[in-house]
Amino acid sequence: MEKQKIMSIGSHADDVEVGTGGTLAKFYELGYVIVYVMSTNNMSGGTQELQPDGTVKRWVENNVDMMARRKRECTDAAALLGTEPIHLDHPQRHCRGADLETIELRYGCARPESVSDDVPTIVTAYEDKASRQRLVDLIMEHDPACIFTHGLCSGNIEHIATCLLVTKCYWDAVEEGYKGGLLYWREDYTAFGDRNTQWDTYVDISDYLDRKMELLGKHACQMPTAHLPDHGHRLRPLKWGV
Repeated sequence: MEKQKIMSIGSHADDVEVGTGGTLAKFYELGYVIVYVMSTNNMSGGTQELQPDGTVKRWVENNVDMMARRKRECTDAAALLGTEPIHLDHPQRHCRGADLETIELRYGCARPESVSDDVPTIVTAYEDKASRQRLVDLIMEHDPACIFTHGLCSGNIEHIATCLLVTKCYWDAVEEGYKGGLLYWREDYTAFGDRNTQWDTYVDISDYLDRKMELLGKHACQMPTAHLPDHGHRLRPLKWGV
């Protein structure tokens, strides 16, 4: 009998782990196959590195180096879940150029190095028929028992855009015969009201919090202190659990 799958779709390297790291570790141990999907090309973001004295060094990198670094970290994290990341490679809305200047991608602007001309940015991907069909095909190919992704009530527009893309593709897949479920993870963002940070489905990861933090630690350029007992992403699920 073929193993069941679950699919987690995040915007950026570490989003899958932040939103569903403990859940994925739990279901992986239960025998599920994990389908790990990144919606953006991960070409943006700062870099951090823990120093021997306990301080954290921070710097920025150009889009080519940043993308390579964050994709390597995705690969390392996904390996702990027995899988490899699938990159949809929708460009982020901004990045750093070769001289570390800030580049913002707008309608009709020139694309920076490493950005494909025929893939829309994540902000508009949900409007693009080809991009939607590609994700629908991925859902139908893997046929996961459940898909996890960002909720709409986020403080990050790329999270919201990923939610829109996944939601539209989910219903397109249902039209094609998909029978699985769709669940949104909540983010600690209350500008839309406290109700939007509450849960209607709960997965107990009490025994998997260490595994979640191990997964987050693979994203060293974003989470160099994930091993510390007072890290925010260790404390947050403890708060939610209570």
